[in-house]
Amino acid sequence: MTRFTIPAMLLVGCGGGKTEAETDEPYSWPGGNYQMTSHAVDDTCLDGGFVPLLLPEGDDSTNDWQYPVEVPSWDDMETPVTYSISLQDPFTNMEVTATRGEADGQIDVSSAGQDGVLFDEDLYDDCVVDMGIDTLIVLDGAQNVHGYAELRITDARGDSCPLFTTPCSVELDFTGLLID
Repeated sequence: MTRFTIPAMLLVGCGGGKTEAETDEPYSWPGGNYQMTSHAVDDTCLDGGFVPLLLPEGDDSTNDWQYPVEVPSWDDMETPVTYSISLQDPFTNMEVTATRGEADGQIDVSSAGQDGVLFDEDLYDDCVVDMGIDTLIVLDGAQNVHGYAELRITDARGDSCPLFTTPCSVELDFTGLLID
């Protein structure tokens, strides 16, 4: 009888409380404006040709984005949120839509993309590309995020363009630090 009583008491003593995942509190995250920093580029289009656009100092460097990027609060994304973000040259301002991702703490950001982006003016003076851009942002805490963006090149045109394999993709890893 003692052999049965001890395990049964252990089970009763361990049960009854809710784990953090089982609490009734909904997920919450405040949002804000973030200084994004590029960390890595994987270019399947031109074997590194996009690196100078996204990491101007080279593969082993990082690059702060010129303008802060707003990330809406979790509550605001109960329905998709569409707004505009500013991007540095040669990119232009872009309308994006942020939605809650597949799990708490993930945000999917989609856009109409960018058309007519001048690709490396110093080497290819009239080469422009069209691209779609999708992003996953992971909320690490109120102060920090990290994410992954996929730029899908759908068209390249101009007499000086290198030979692109289209469609192709460029993957960008980035982090973000809350600035306000």
